[in-house]
Amino acid sequence: MTKENIERTPKPASKKREARLQRENRQKKIMITVLIAIVAVVTLLVGFGVLQGTVLKNQKIVAKVGDTNIKASQFAKRVQYERLSYVENFTSYAASGYAMFFQSQMLQMQNALDNYLQFGSDVLEKMINEAVVAHKAAEMGISVTDEDIEKELERVFGFFPDGTPTPQPTYAFLPTSTMSAQQLAIITITPTPSPEPTATSEPTATADPSLATPTVEDSTPTNAPTATQIPPTPTAYTRDGFKQLFNQMLTSINEQFPFTEADFRAYVKSLLLKQKVYEAVTKDIPREQEMVWARHILVATEEEANAVIERLKKGEDFGTLAAELSTDTSSGVNGGDLGWFSRGQMVEPFETAAYALKIGEISQPVKSDFGFHVIQLLGKEVRALSDSQWETLKQKAFTDFIEAAKADIKIEKKDVWASVVPNTPAIPAQYRIASGQ
Repeated sequence: MTKENIERTPKPASKKREARLQRENRQKKIMITVLIAIVAVVTLLVGFGVLQGTVLKNQKIVAKVGDTNIKASQFAKRVQYERLSYVENFTSYAASGYAMFFQSQMLQMQNALDNYLQFGSDVLEKMINEAVVAHKAAEMGISVTDEDIEKELERVFGFFPDGTPTPQPTYAFLPTSTMSAQQLAIITITPTPSPEPTATSEPTATADPSLATPTVEDSTPTNAPTATQIPPTPTAYTRDGFKQLFNQMLTSINEQFPFTEADFRAYVKSLLLKQKVYEAVTKDIPREQEMVWARHILVATEEEANAVIERLKKGEDFGTLAAELSTDTSSGVNGGDLGWFSRGQMVEPFETAAYALKIGEISQPVKSDFGFHVIQLLGKEVRALSDSQWETLKQKAFTDFIEAAKADIKIEKKDVWASVVPNTPAIPAQYRIASGQ
């Protein structure tokens, strides 16, 4: 073997070097493992963040009514749908030529949308009430079918496959009574002023018929040829047309936020269920009620009310004092006259006092949230209610029903709702009303 071959032969590795290499390999493996773990953790955190921001966020419970959960996704969609309704109403006013006449309503809508937390709270309260209604409906055996929902959608979109429904007959009111001699003695009647006489117009000259050129009117019409008028044939509104309009509506909504047909049908179902329960609760409220006719003088303190009573005892006219002293300016200008009203239309202390009086009797001071009232009863009888009075009574009965139902069921409103409430859709900048207007 030559010297050159001896020099090229590798020397065996020492134990120390082998140990160092093994240690370095272990360290590399540890570093690779740590890097893989870090990447995995970061990936998990990012994935959890996405999950938390979408799936888990939507699954959060914002309220619980008995065993019914209201999820964040349901809440958010409902808020956005109701916001969209506000925005569309606002922009329709703003784009019309009569926006100046709707400034007050538009400003109210704009303020409501800007205060998005309060808006969301109101919507959540509405959804809680709907869940309560659903619980009561189940107890009462009331339900809404798919057919009910379909018919309501057809009605909303003006599609009546069985013909346009017949209008409901107008309620025939009972004749109102005439005032008794006692009532006539109580009330100061202001005579209706007679119309002012108008000046007699100056006589106008009549043209001399002999000077006029007579116009001969041919009583026989000339049968001139005319084009045959072909009335336009209306396009039939078919079920396909109804479906097309419905889908266009959904497409329009989805340009703003995700909202499926199932979401819309669920919304309609809640409205129909509420309507059915409302009708069941209020069906026995009579159209005629014992009503009272009263007038009042409203003042700030009990001392002022007693002073009014003393002046009335001395013979001063109630109507005159109402016009002079009452802080209720809307009735004061009419001598304090509130007209006829039924139970449930006035605040409880006022109502109780008014119904306890005899015709002509004047009350002691009656305290309410508005101040102190001096009330005089002018009439009491069973009367037919107007549509608005009847509806007011039914609304009160239904509200009382809901409040009683809420007291009997466990309701939890979770704090998380405020973190998931949307603030869109919003009014387009070009339509917003500037502050101070």
